[in-house]
Amino acid sequence: MRSRPDVELRMSKTVHPGDAVLVELLLRSRTATPVAFVDLRLDGSEALTAEGRPEAPRRFLSLVARVAEGVTLGEGEHRYRASFPVPADTPCSYVGARAEIRYALKLRVSIPWWLDVEDSYELLVAPRPSARPTRTPAASTTARGEEPFVELSLDDQVFAPGDEISGAVALGNVQGRKVRGVELSLVGFERVRLGEDRVTEAHRFTAFLSTDGRDEGRELPFRFTIPASAAPAFDAGWSALFWGFEVRVDLSRSNDIVHTTPVVLAAFDRPPELGAMRRQIGSGRWRAVWEAVGARHGLALDPLELRLTGPLAGGRAAVWIDTGAAGGALVGELRWSSWGIGLQIGLKRFMLPLSAGDEERFGNRYRVRGRDPAQVRAVVTAPLRHALLAFDEVRLDDERVTVTSRTPGHDQPWLGAFLERLARLAFEVAAASGRVPPPSAMIAMRPAWEAFARELRGRLEVGRMSIRDGRHGGATFHVETCFERAAAPHRSEVTLVLDPPLDAPLDAESSEQLRAAAPGVRELIQALLAQALALRVAAGAIVLTLPAPLEDPATLREPMAAMLLLAQRLRGARGTGPYR
Repeated sequence: MRSRPDVELRMSKTVHPGDAVLVELLLRSRTATPVAFVDLRLDGSEALTAEGRPEAPRRFLSLVARVAEGVTLGEGEHRYRASFPVPADTPCSYVGARAEIRYALKLRVSIPWWLDVEDSYELLVAPRPSARPTRTPAASTTARGEEPFVELSLDDQVFAPGDEISGAVALGNVQGRKVRGVELSLVGFERVRLGEDRVTEAHRFTAFLSTDGRDEGRELPFRFTIPASAAPAFDAGWSALFWGFEVRVDLSRSNDIVHTTPVVLAAFDRPPELGAMRRQIGSGRWRAVWEAVGARHGLALDPLELRLTGPLAGGRAAVWIDTGAAGGALVGELRWSSWGIGLQIGLKRFMLPLSAGDEERFGNRYRVRGRDPAQVRAVVTAPLRHALLAFDEVRLDDERVTVTSRTPGHDQPWLGAFLERLARLAFEVAAASGRVPPPSAMIAMRPAWEAFARELRGRLEVGRMSIRDGRHGGATFHVETCFERAAAPHRSEVTLVLDPPLDAPLDAESSEQLRAAAPGVRELIQALLAQALALRVAAGAIVLTLPAPLEDPATLREPMAAMLLLAQRLRGARGTGPYR
């Protein structure tokens, strides 16, 4: 008795124009079944909507492979193969508002006097990646007479799905009007050449920029991520898709400003590379102002952004504009080597009225926290407090301070005054770095730590009484005093940096791993643990935990030598010494 066979079909889900679609067909028959033919057909069709009415799909591709004819499928499996060459000029798959291009592989098993087997499988034809062209910046404007206008500058004009469109927007002739918002949109337009040749919007991806009339003339940088699902542009004869980048400005007492710049969306063989910088828009003189004012303090202007960076009073400084702040704000940041005292200074949630004295004004406005009150008092002195009060907002910790002034930041004299205040603060931060005392419990130990830091040629961090990047026996060591929340030290750690790292870590408490270790490893670990609280052997470091405080870190010479020897044993090297 005849029966419909079970079907298993394998093929590539995605191909490129010019490729071949390889198909493997498996038919499982439970009884002897006569078959008139087995056809595989690859169809490509285009469905269009014209003037609101859907048209009948137009088939532009039909490839048929008859893999069997006039056969009887005996009980068991029957395998067939077929190949369909996809023409190089075939349009890619696409689903839009008025146009659809689809591909389907259709199977038909014709069984006389029985129900045929008919299945359909979707195939995606994706554009073949091409060589990415050199980055080409573009700038354009809607400037016309005295009307409000927008300028757009793009870093490039050619993109791939998933790329980032970066650039800047600037407004002009706003004339005091309120700017309600700026929309940035990547818009896809469909052209259907059926009856009336019409172009309609089919896709829109939108992001928003916050701005107001006070931003007139200033570059508003943006980064717009293209969705990976966006379809590359194409022209398939009856239908086409092309893209534009739209800027829409919502102004009070005026029509919206709308400006669209054509962009290309395609598939490329590599991500975008660095290239020419985008053209400057808005008030170009502002960059000149920033460059000149920053140079007075040794700061350099970023080649792409309105941002100053460079050394300042022994630390690193950066200055930029906070575009998200109401009315604009200048932001400065200073970084330095860590004080190590757990200091935190920030605005209080509820601020009291400011009084006349700097001490009371600072206490009413800011909350100060630190691990050791004596260390905090030594660092946060009146000159530093006075320098911090020159700004509207401050956030400070052991190694960084960020300050904000709510003032127009693009031009003089605001920028110059801000940099003067920031330079004064940098001077006070440098002075504070020089007066950081040791933890209260370790004040008398400072000479011994300084001597050992000189011996190791390392950097002594007095605030946490630690030595960083010391050298002993040709290797790098860190000696650190560790604290919890209390002012008293909790433990000490000696770290040997392993360069190159070990092949694998070792559990110093695992008897099984110790038995399998190289000769001498177990004895070295036992000797180290006899004088320590814990030992951890990671791939990149050996860390020995000791009681705290260490009155004289020079007593670590013998444990450090043992740690070096342990590293040699773990690498399989042999040497001489008391633990050989």
